[in-house]
Amino acid sequence: MSLVRKYRVIVATGVVVVGVRIASRLTSLRRLLGWLLCEISADPDEHAMEDVAYYVDRWLALFPYNPKGNCFPRALALFFFARRAGLPVQFKCGVMKLNQQLEGHAWLVLEGHGFLEPSSYWQSFTVTVTFPQSLVSSSTQSSRIS
Repeated sequence: MSLVRKYRVIVATGVVVVGVRIASRLTSLRRLLGWLLCEISADPDEHAMEDVAYYVDRWLALFPYNPKGNCFPRALALFFFARRAGLPVQFKCGVMKLNQQLEGHAWLVLEGHGFLEPSSYWQSFTVTVTFPQSLVSSSTQSSRIS
């Protein structure tokens, strides 16, 4: 990765992480996901996403979102970048009961598999939110969100 591209990715990921954190406090999840959704390009680039995920994780390590974890802003930021990289990822949230309490998690799925997830932890959760519902109709779904 060239030095210029590296710094562009660092700045872009920082801006998106901050934007996602602010927007998630000011608007509904459905509206935020609609803003982050975009048309899929014809030339997907999955390898570029590894660098993006690395820097998103670094930003979230420097400025943690929640003591329990950073999965929510991480999944939203990666959703934004993955869709723009041409990858038809889906954003998912889920819950599971652990030690008599509900635990939540947010992650991305690409073709039925966890996308850039550090572990298979996401498979233990019951899905409560999927966006977009259908990858075929993502453009019509984004026009209905408001």
